[in-house]
Amino acid sequence: MYKNCVFIIESPNKIAKIKELTGSSFIFATGGHFVELVNIEVSKEFNPIFEIKKSTDKKKDKSTHINHMINQCKDKVVYIATDPDREGYGIGYKFYEKIKNLAKTIYRTEFHEITKSGVEKGLNNAVLFSQSNLNLYYSWLGRIVSDQFIGFTLTPYLRKNIKNFEVSAGRVQTPALSILVELDRKIQAFEQKNNDEKLSYSIEAIIDVLGSQISIALVEENKMKVFETKELAQNFLNDLKNNLNPLAFLDAIEQKDKEKTPPKPFTTSNLLKDGVRILEMGVKQIQEHAQKLFEAGLITYIRTDSEALSEEYLQEHEAFFESIYPSVYEYREI
Repeated sequence: MYKNCVFIIESPNKIAKIKELTGSSFIFATGGHFVELVNIEVSKEFNPIFEIKKSTDKKKDKSTHINHMINQCKDKVVYIATDPDREGYGIGYKFYEKIKNLAKTIYRTEFHEITKSGVEKGLNNAVLFSQSNLNLYYSWLGRIVSDQFIGFTLTPYLRKNIKNFEVSAGRVQTPALSILVELDRKIQAFEQKNNDEKLSYSIEAIIDVLGSQISIALVEENKMKVFETKELAQNFLNDLKNNLNPLAFLDAIEQKDKEKTPPKPFTTSNLLKDGVRILEMGVKQIQEHAQKLFEAGLITYIRTDSEALSEEYLQEHEAFFESIYPSVYEYREI
């Protein structure tokens, strides 16, 4: 069915897998962004001017490869399957502009999983590119134009005023730098405190119950109660001692079963946080490994803020665990 269709994707690492799943021999990868913003015509409502990336370095020059891809789309049914996010749509739209008067029909499809079911679902839900969500393109366009306009406008003033030609300003890096500066100021203010002011205090006790030692702690709203000063903690202890009899009585023992729900699926931000904290990897390294797992069809698309699980996955999950733990596994929606 898709043997003679052309598929446009981003990463060349996905070509073999998608070829296997679709049967098509016409699968081409843009290698990420293939156009660059070369000018912004401010007087013409900030009209952006893009050109295909060119370079004297053959590895960086994309013009020959992209022109070959464009020629392969002539009179063909084309599925633009760049990544299912804003950046991916921006890449796909720029390629759509190149072939909209050449190709027979152009569809937009999204592969959230590089698996048989994931690709089939993407193809079944494909829409004509002209009827797809163009707001993603405008969002991408607004970001890239504002990036360059703000950066190119502010950077010269910044360099002139601090007399450092290696610094730059930008839509993201400048607010991020502001956050770091504010945090550093808080750290410096904390460091200027004396040692007593830096400490906080909590109350724990070891009690003897029928010959067994049990550790107890003073909590408030299910968290360890913290006193800002030693004096406040000591006053609490003194009040406790003055109001207790020589012996304290255990009023009741309650035994409860607790249910622990499994962790939710990773969002992009949580994946990066846990990767840094648990695996002690850098953010770039985590992203590279996650991208490889996605390209191998082992995880869903890595850039997401959704914790939702697909109905298809839940059915597979239930069948898998029932086969391993037939007598104890119970599936319930929470």
